[in-house]
Order: sequence, then structure tokens, then C-alpha cells
Amino acid sequence: MKNLILVALILLLGITPTESSGEFQFGDIIAFERTFELETIVYKHYAFYVGPSTEIDVGQGDNDIIHLTGKTCMVSEIAFGKIEKVKGTSTVLKDNYLDEVEGFKIQNNKATEDLMIQRIKDTIKQRSMYRPFKNNCELYVTRLRYGKPSFEQHGTLVEPFLKKKEAATKALKTVAKYIVTKLG
Repeated sequence: MKNLILVALILLLGITPTESSGEFQFGDIIAFERTFELETIVYKHYAFYVGPSTEIDVGQGDNDIIHLTGKTCMVSEIAFGKIEKVKGTSTVLKDNYLDEVEGFKIQNNKATEDLMIQRIKDTIKQRSMYRPFKNNCELYVTRLRYGKPSFEQHGTLVEPFLKKKEAATKALKTVAKYIVTKLG
């Protein structure tokens, strides 16, 4: 009887679904949900998973992501980083949200991987002015993954405002002011 219970337990553990949020593969888009003590996601910061465990070397060392990061107030730099350092209090999840959208579908093959690697090598350590609608973290990582940029901020407070650029600009300024006030 003990053996039967043990076998049942082993089988149950073997078929229990596991949470996949920590199981990233090279090329996955990682979203950091920024809430700032609100009950809704204000915006998402995006990164591209390169991971030291992927056996793909694009110069990341022991870092696991590449992302567009604020170097100074309005200057951005493309740099490698660590999920745990960027995470803060955010929820972190795999967010390949365009995979099923026509025009954004990717082929999971060596040629696609090679294109992603080349895009990383072409952009690493670049600095530029941060521009919410033309140069942001989501545009960067979607360009790496799909070869073309997209900016939707799906599932966030700012998403509805992106339908109208003027309203979005106002909302982003409000969010920026709140962040500066809250974080100093």
C-alpha cells in the first residue's frame, strides 16, 4: 500500500503544471509590471532575454537581459543587466504578446535566432535621447524579437491613451511627474 501511495504521489508531481514565468529562453520579451503602490499596472518596462544559460554569447557575461535603460534623465543606453536588479518590486513575466499577431509571427529556428543576435550586436551600447513614442524600451525589444517595433503597453493604465497621441503624451507626463515626485 505504501508503494502504491508513493507511485501515485510521484505521478501527481510529474504531471502537475509548473509556473513558467522563470523559465525564459533566448529571445523572450520580459515585462516588468510597474504599479507604484497602485492597484493597477501603470506601465511595463520591457527587456529582451539573453540569459547566461542560453549558451548564446552576445557579450552579456553573467547578465540575463538587454534593455533600453535610462542613463541620465532623458538619455537612454542599450545595456545588459540582471532581471533581479531591474525587477525591484515589479512582477516579472514572459510577454511575447505579438507572437500570434499577423505580421509579427516569428519562426523558432536558427535563422531567426541569428537575426536577433545580429540586431543585438548592431545596437549594444548605443546612446540616444529617450522619446516616449519613438525610442522606448518596448519599441527596442519588439524590434529585436520581430524585426519591427511595436508600442502598445497592453494591460496597463497608459494603454488606452496610446490610441490618441496627444492624450498619451499628457498621460505620460503625468506618470513621469508622479514618478519623479514619489521617487525623488
